Amino acid sequence: MLKSLFLPIIFLFLPLNNNLVSNLNGYNKAEAQSFKNSSVDSDWDLILKRYVIKSEPDGVNLFNYAALSKSSDDWVLLNNYLTSLEGIDPNLMLKNEAIAYYANLYNAVTVKLITENYPIKSIRKLGPFNSGPWKRKIIKLNGELVSLDDIEHKILRSKYLSPYIHYMLNCASISCPNLQKKAWKGETLKSDQQRAVSEYINSSRGVALKKDGLQVSSIYKWFKGDFKSDGGVLDHILKHANKDLKNAIKKVEKIKSYNYDWTLNDVTVN
Repeated sequence: MLKSLFLPIIFLFLPLNNNLVSNLNGYNKAEAQSFKNSSVDSDWDLILKRYVIKSEPDGVNLFNYAALSKSSDDWVLLNNYLTSLEGIDPNLMLKNEAIAYYANLYNAVTVKLITENYPIKSIRKLGPFNSGPWKRKIIKLNGELVSLDDIEHKILRSKYLSPYIHYMLNCASISCPNLQKKAWKGETLKSDQQRAVSEYINSSRGVALKKDGLQVSSIYKWFKGDFKSDGGVLDHILKHANKDLKNAIKKVEKIKSYNYDWTLNDVTVN
C-alpha cells in the first residue's frame, strides 16, 4: 500500500518537459480560439445565407449588395463580425482553423467594401486606374493594419501554400471562385475546399472549350507556380474535372488562352 502511494507522490515533484508544457498550452489555446471563432462566424453565416444567391446556368454565386446596403440591422451585424475578428489571434489557432479565419476575414472585408461603395460595376473601380482596393491597409490584424493583398499573398499563399487557397477567396467578380453560402470552418475545410474546386473547374468560368482550344481562368496564369504541388495547372484541372470535361481536355492536351471577367457578382445586375 505504501509503495503504491509513494510513486505518484514522487511523480508530482518531477519537472515537466518544457516542450511538452508548451505543446499542451498551445493546444489548449488553439482549442479555445477555435471555439471562439466558431461562435463569431455564426454572424457571417447569417449574412451569407441571406444574401448569396446561386445563379444558373453556370452556377455562379451572386450577392445582393443592394439589399444588404438597405438593411441597417445586417449592416451592423457585418461590422460587428469584423470587429469581433479583430479580437481573435489566428497565431494561436490550429492550421485549418487559421486558414478558415483568414479566408472569412478576406471575404467579409470585400463584401463590406463593395456594399459601402455600392453601386459600382467592378471592384477594380475602388482604386486609381482600376487598381482595386487590395493594397489599402484597412484591416486590423493583431493590432496592425494590413491589406487584402497581405492576407492573400503574405499570409495564406506564403505560410499555408496550397492551390486550394485560391478557391476560398472571393474578389466580388463573376470569374472569381464562388463566395460560398456558409463560412469556412476548420473542421470541414478539406471537404469544403474539394467541393469549391470541383464547382469552379467544372464551370465555364474555370475551364471552357473554345474553337481554338482550351480556355481557362486567368487565375491559373497569375498563380501558375501555386499548382506545382498538384503536378501543374493542367494536372490539377484534370484531377477535379468531371468525366466529360476530362475526356475533352485530354483531346486538346494544352491550354490555349486565359480569361477573367471583373464584372461585379451583383444579383441585381446579372
